[in-house]
Amino acid sequence: FPHLLAPPKRPSELHSGLPRSPTHAMHRHLAIVATAAGSGGALYACHHLEQERSPLHSCTAQTVPAAIKSLKRSGVAVVSGLRLDQSLVTATLAMPAAESMPTKKLPPPRRGNVPPSKQEEMWRLSALGRYHCRDEDKFDKADMKVLERVEEQILPLVSEFFGAEEEGMEGVYRSELQLMTAVPGSVHQAWHKDNRARGLSIIVPLVDFTAENGGTQLLLGSHEAAWTTEGAKVVVAPAGSVVAYDSRTIHRGLGNATNQGRPALIFCYDRERSPPP
Repeated sequence: FPHLLAPPKRPSELHSGLPRSPTHAMHRHLAIVATAAGSGGALYACHHLEQERSPLHSCTAQTVPAAIKSLKRSGVAVVSGLRLDQSLVTATLAMPAAESMPTKKLPPPRRGNVPPSKQEEMWRLSALGRYHCRDEDKFDKADMKVLERVEEQILPLVSEFFGAEEEGMEGVYRSELQLMTAVPGSVHQAWHKDNRARGLSIIVPLVDFTAENGGTQLLLGSHEAAWTTEGAKVVVAPAGSVVAYDSRTIHRGLGNATNQGRPALIFCYDRERSPPP
């Protein structure tokens, strides 16, 4: 599967002090779960859970320590105690980058020497109706100020997650920062993992996530090498929620069957010794 975006021209940092890798250009492949999981059992489970849309309720955690326990047990945690207030959600949606977000499917890329529009340059397609702004060079200073505020709110969870390991926070960096949306009529992603190694991915819905508008679907427990699925659960959470999952957890974004877009922020954290693909 192709990369969603070319690597950024230069590394950048948020004021939190968690750097982007100076040596790795970070990308995500949308790989089918047979490749991502390396397991016929995982593929079998995904195939038979395609239509399951049970809401995720069992992994809600009020505190960061409770979230760490849920992440260890199920690979997922919705951390209600870190939820963004509405003013920060509103500020995020008012960012210049967010205001340029597609609200419907963009026309197919033009052929020949016709240059892409500014919107097409900024928003790249990963699957039909799913658009990503993931090159940090595309975010201006006003965008970054807001994103810094969001990251500051989730850093306690990042620190606790990696701090539980012997290495602590050594070599931990933000491997991805993106703003994405699933417009009306978008399709399901392929099942995939963000990384084969332990890392942390965080989704911040900017509108309420539902099964109908394409909330993230996860296979609980799939972060473990030997796992018995608890079923495919869909994130149903209000705007501003902090939805965290172990980057080894098998998941996908669902298609959007509503008439409104479903935007979200995504932050991913990994160790330099085990970068994502």
